[in-house]
Amino acid sequence: MAYSNNNKQGYNSMKKFLIIRILEISRRENDDAHAQFKLGDCYLHGIGTTRDEEKAFQWYLKSVEGGNSDGQQNLGYCHEKGIETTKDEGKAFQWYLKSAEGGNHMGQLNLGNCYFNGTGTIKDEEKAFQWYLKSAEGGNSNGQQNLGYCYKKGIVTTKDEEKIFKWYMKSAEGGNLTGQNNLGCCYEKGIGTTMYEEKEFQGNLMGQINLENCYLNATGTIKDEEKAFQLFLKLAERENHLGQYNLGYCCENGIGTPKDDEKAFQQLNLGDCYFNGVGTIKDEEKAFQWYLKSAEVGSSNGQYNLGCCYHYGIGTIKDDEKAFQWFMKSVEGGNHSGQNGLGYCYGYGIGTTKDEEKAFQWFLKSEEGGEKLEQSLMEYFYRNEISYVKKNKNKLKHQCINCENLNMQNNNICSDCRWTSGNNDVDKFLQMTQSDENANECEIWRWIDYNKFKNIEYLAEGGFGSIWKAEWIDMPKEVFKICKSNQVALKKLKNSQEISSEFLEELTSNFQCCNKYVSSIFGITQDLMAKEYAIVLRYMKNGNLRDFLNQNKSLPWIERLWLLNSFIRGLKVIHDKGFVHRDLHPGNLMITESYINSKYKFIRLGDLGNETSSEAFGVLPYIGPEIVIKYQCSQASDMYSVGMIMWIISTGKTPFDNCAYDSKLAVDIFNGLRPKINKGTPQCYVELMEKCWHKDPSERPNAEMISNISESWVDGLLYDEKAEDSHMFLNAEQKMQDEDINEDLFSVEITHPEANVVSELLPSDFSDSVTEVQSILNNFSNQSLSLYHTNK
Repeated sequence: MAYSNNNKQGYNSMKKFLIIRILEISRRENDDAHAQFKLGDCYLHGIGTTRDEEKAFQWYLKSVEGGNSDGQQNLGYCHEKGIETTKDEGKAFQWYLKSAEGGNHMGQLNLGNCYFNGTGTIKDEEKAFQWYLKSAEGGNSNGQQNLGYCYKKGIVTTKDEEKIFKWYMKSAEGGNLTGQNNLGCCYEKGIGTTMYEEKEFQGNLMGQINLENCYLNATGTIKDEEKAFQLFLKLAERENHLGQYNLGYCCENGIGTPKDDEKAFQQLNLGDCYFNGVGTIKDEEKAFQWYLKSAEVGSSNGQYNLGCCYHYGIGTIKDDEKAFQWFMKSVEGGNHSGQNGLGYCYGYGIGTTKDEEKAFQWFLKSEEGGEKLEQSLMEYFYRNEISYVKKNKNKLKHQCINCENLNMQNNNICSDCRWTSGNNDVDKFLQMTQSDENANECEIWRWIDYNKFKNIEYLAEGGFGSIWKAEWIDMPKEVFKICKSNQVALKKLKNSQEISSEFLEELTSNFQCCNKYVSSIFGITQDLMAKEYAIVLRYMKNGNLRDFLNQNKSLPWIERLWLLNSFIRGLKVIHDKGFVHRDLHPGNLMITESYINSKYKFIRLGDLGNETSSEAFGVLPYIGPEIVIKYQCSQASDMYSVGMIMWIISTGKTPFDNCAYDSKLAVDIFNGLRPKINKGTPQCYVELMEKCWHKDPSERPNAEMISNISESWVDGLLYDEKAEDSHMFLNAEQKMQDEDINEDLFSVEITHPEANVVSELLPSDFSDSVTEVQSILNNFSNQSLSLYHTNK
């Protein structure tokens, strides 16, 4: 009589119920210790009843009262693992000992383990060996496996390959998977037997796989692809995925059987077959379905592939949220490709909120797992210090930035430290910067008492103030983590004894332009002696661009372009906010590392310049001609400075350093004088540089254009050396090195004493002087022309 699956399930449930009832009746009527032990097992494993460890423990306890050695063994296990009793290795040892002495082979095994590991007793390998031997002789497969291990390692006995093989064989015949695998290794290495002798390993998947690989790769035996194929077939028939994969590989490549893509299609990963058209017509929808089935049964590779299908819309509707979810599932299974996919999701906001810090962490895990990532990808995160930045939005609502206590009142005054600059307008400005939830630790401005600085040292004079170096006592931990040093720079602003509206506007514009490519500002302080306010900035130990290029004359073009691109990124931020820098020159471009000992350096703008000033500042060769003559300053004027900085980056020299920076030079620059371009400089670079220093401001490119072009040059050198522009830079590099060698040997640069490289305020009559010189030159030119015609 036929019956359904439901009938079968009902029959099995009834059978389990009857087992419990019979055991209970046996226990009541006969007080059978063995039945009590079996009842404990039923409760422990949920056989025919709800799993109940407490009842299991109680029935084991009753069984040992009747002297049942199985109960003693299981009671020892409960004490060892802390199942419904306090974990007590000493008691576990005592119960294992009673069980072992009663002839229980599992108890003998566990007692051996206690002596071997020193669990609940003193470590004693000799006693461990003796109890393993008793357990093994009693037929316990784990004891046999452990005894084989003792003979292999020579633990309390002489190494004996024949006994190794003997006990692994017995363990394998008893169905022990570890023993089966070790027996496969014995055959592979010829330990105690003839090397690679074919044996039947019933139930031993690992043993079969070892033997298959021997036949397939001729490892110590005659290569027999047909035997390998047959063994893979056996595994595949038992639904072993590794066997199915290897069988597919054999079929696809004609190993051990005629090459048969159709057969490989049946056994190999069906999703890949449909996706790549292996053994069947390419079908992305079916590929998606098979990836889905694979993912649902827990394959991390299937989950990753399914995420890709959802992201790219392969065989299904594009759904980035599902892509993110499947990448996340694959990561839970330890899939490194999934970690990479998750990094992209966080990095670009695919199916989740954009979070570059999380993206960096997942990319890092993926790389540590062996995934090869694009060099520029990780360099991007290091360059932007994404690995270190901690968002201010995690700060508690009433936490004071200065003392970090939770005492901020509604008026933004901390009841503990009660910080104040002494000026209400400055206090309000600082409180405004601290309330920005999107700011990171390097973008939060603080009031820093001047007495918090020590070892203050004068460095240089600038157009807008003097620059000092100092050590910040009690620098916040998060700031120190980013800077790796407590050194800071102090920019003391000229004429800042009184807080003016222009000064506050200057602070506001600096805060609005906070960026990774603009030097970080930590706060404001005041020198109480000089009464000057100072901006506290990140100190750049690598110095400025001018000094860096003097020390590194043979930089490869990829590094030079990286410097240019990072500099332009900072300027783009300033221009995008509607500001003008007004004081761009190599002394104001600070060099820093992408990360410690990084291959590439990059540039941070030293500051924003002085956007509110109506006066002309700067270093003469970098000042646009329109400023010198008409004092007309614009973003296009900044682009003229960019052209000159491009020249410095390409040559490593100072422009016009052999003459005085005076009105005569200003006239020459106005009339079109530009520094000599090195031979061999890539033509694409030359053309962009010349556009930047064009006399007509309207003909100059903007910062975004240069950022995009320089980025494409960097990408080309990293990933496409065959591109036309990349070819130019690579050819120029060798020529540049040859020219540098020749110049070092045969030329000595002499700098004019009036070639001042420090930013200065142009004299108020400088424009008049330039106009006067221009007029004299024009008159001289006209007289010469008249004389020429007279003589003619």
